[in-house]
Amino acid sequence: MANTLKEKTIWALIWNVLDKVGQQIILFLVGIMVARILSTEDYALVGMLAIFTALANIVIESGFSAALIRKNDATEKDYSSVFYFNLGASILVYIILFFCAPFIANFYNQPSLTLIARIVFLAIPVNSLSLIQTTILTKQINFKKLTKVNFISLLASSLLSLYMAYAGYGVWTLVVQPVSLAVVRSMLLWIASSWRPVKEFSMRSIKELFAFASNLMLSSIINTGFLNIYSVFIGKIYPLQQLGYYSQGGKMSDMGVSTIYGSIQSATFPIFSSIQDDKERLLRAYRKTIRFTSFLTFPAMIGMVLVGNPFIRIALTDKWANAIPFFQLLCAGGIFTILTAINSNFLKVSGRSDILLKLEVFKLIVTAIALVCTLHQSVWVMVAGQVVARLVIYLSNVVMVHKYGDYPGWYQIKDITPYLGMSLLLFACLYPLSFIISNLVLLFCTQIILFIIAYIVLNKLLGSAIFDEIMALLFKKKTTQNNQSAE
Repeated sequence: MANTLKEKTIWALIWNVLDKVGQQIILFLVGIMVARILSTEDYALVGMLAIFTALANIVIESGFSAALIRKNDATEKDYSSVFYFNLGASILVYIILFFCAPFIANFYNQPSLTLIARIVFLAIPVNSLSLIQTTILTKQINFKKLTKVNFISLLASSLLSLYMAYAGYGVWTLVVQPVSLAVVRSMLLWIASSWRPVKEFSMRSIKELFAFASNLMLSSIINTGFLNIYSVFIGKIYPLQQLGYYSQGGKMSDMGVSTIYGSIQSATFPIFSSIQDDKERLLRAYRKTIRFTSFLTFPAMIGMVLVGNPFIRIALTDKWANAIPFFQLLCAGGIFTILTAINSNFLKVSGRSDILLKLEVFKLIVTAIALVCTLHQSVWVMVAGQVVARLVIYLSNVVMVHKYGDYPGWYQIKDITPYLGMSLLLFACLYPLSFIISNLVLLFCTQIILFIIAYIVLNKLLGSAIFDEIMALLFKKKTTQNNQSAE
């Protein structure tokens, strides 16, 4: 049974990684073409709305998705009740934001934001239409179908944004993209999923699910505020261009962050939920997840810091050179964001949403202190303070997992240290090439290739169990497929 769970977990992770990587490839290719056309001010305008959109989506989802996944005996009445509740909430939130749009525009002293905001916020009610379909497919660990839907919908919206950029629509390119993505994705999920709401609504179901979901919702609100608060301050205090550079640097760094923690978090939560009553087994699976996360996270994010300069200059041209420090700092901070998210996932599965809420309150306090200490410094110092805050927040999560999850903090540090050490060693060895190789393309290719090869060799030489298991599973799968073909 353990082998079945292990294979189910790893293949769920593989499908999620394929999903995220596929999305990021599209976003990257289309993004660099669009960024070469649009101005930093265009990105800054849309970046000003990020926190409002993110918070609205959290309020609408309200933690119900996680609650339904965790509830092993969820009924059709539960699913339909959440669907109707979220749809009504999303419409109400959109109406509120519609009338608040002029005040948002006045806050940033950008009159054009009123109409931009009202269009961007349309994605909120549209996204609510597909919440239950996504939840059910996730609970069924049917990530293959989700991967196809996400890929097609993102491809369609990206092609539309590419056309608009070249047609000279300017900032409206960035405005229409999330709305078109939401529309296409919702349509495809309704086609791909057989679930349809029944004509039943139970406030009792809502209350029962919300008892668990409420702390998750508040936690997510604080976390989203933490991730987006810097956009608010940079947009308000510093020149508009600085927010454009920060937004672009964040967007590019998110390619690694969202790919890793999004894949692992969404894949492991339903699987961990299915064994939540077997504490010993859950802990073993979680420790392996931490090691697997570290195996991917440290080389990916530290590698992105290493090649940040040639990567940005090649992809976006020197026009975006000022985004390089933001990109590198946010990649470093992304390491702690990923590990914190995985720890939070474990506490969520353990039913300790109350502890998650306390951790989010602590996160808010740490973020506020970091902001106050760096508020009158340069914008790069402010973002560096954000990285330090993320490190402190991660360590607090380690302490809580130690206390409530029976996973000693020292063990977690021990589990991640080998991959951190290997990645830092390779960074130190390969960074000097920046002073030797002047050609950006050659520098980028050399550093990436050498980093990947050396990391694989080091894992092999040091006998990494995670590396051996991944290779064994892939080899076993390939062998099985070959045998079936031969038969």
